Amino acid sequence: MSAVLTAIHIYPVKSCRAVARDRVEIVRTGLQGDRLFQVVDTDGNPVTQRQQRMLATVQPTLTDEWLTLEAEGRPTIRVPIPTRNDRTVRSLLGVSVEAADSGDEAAGWFTDLLGTSVRLVAMTDDSDHRLPLPGLGSTIGWADAAPVLVVNTASLEWLVDRADEPFGMERFRPNLTVAAGDAWVEDTWRDFSIGPARLGLGLAWPRCTIPQVDQVDGSRHREPARVLKDHRWCSDAAAADDAFRPLLEGSALFGIGCTIESVGAVIGVGDGVVIHETGDRVVSGPR
Repeated sequence: MSAVLTAIHIYPVKSCRAVARDRVEIVRTGLQGDRLFQVVDTDGNPVTQRQQRMLATVQPTLTDEWLTLEAEGRPTIRVPIPTRNDRTVRSLLGVSVEAADSGDEAAGWFTDLLGTSVRLVAMTDDSDHRLPLPGLGSTIGWADAAPVLVVNTASLEWLVDRADEPFGMERFRPNLTVAAGDAWVEDTWRDFSIGPARLGLGLAWPRCTIPQVDQVDGSRHREPARVLKDHRWCSDAAAADDAFRPLLEGSALFGIGCTIESVGAVIGVGDGVVIHETGDRVVSGPR
């Protein structure tokens, strides 16, 4: 089997639109610029498309010094990248993390967009978000759990062929998209390389309601929830580590959550994928 990297996406603001990259550097939290910012409520809890679908209409642009925010009907603002932690907030799994508030202008912009009081916070070099899960002990950004989500175009095509309505890969908000030939072969990858970067864990990934949200206008749809429930539902995750079973059982799975090593390495579209180790599937193959 041969596989190749066909697309790279980062999400500078968790739950906002993607930014495509031809090449990306590996940093200590995963892909450079990915999930650097997060919207939080007044209690410091994360706000995502699960609660606020309008976040899907926000297009961020990231440079070394600035975050630019755009949305239809809203003024474009430019927010300086904060560098000093000044508050404690929580990540999606409830881990307390020291972070930097991005200021009143950014808070007001998102508050007006969402119709509820929120703030925008950022990871800094001093932030340390770690999860108490096996194989995930390194620092990550505001990702739900694994720092990198890898998907396979063949698996998407398999789902779309059986769905009631069309949808694209953007609904799944992947980081690295590969063309691997066979649908669901990625479920077996435990240790593999993309170009000079080594990836591990390879955990089939549970999907929430966000893939039902159109990533342009924020509208909600029936698919891919139905087709995932029919074909990719996990009732028993016996093949997974016991610590991950509560995350997987009772969920539909698509893509694989991965760790990524080789800090300082750069991967690019067109890089080859080399599989070093495979394992058992959590969900059976295509049916």
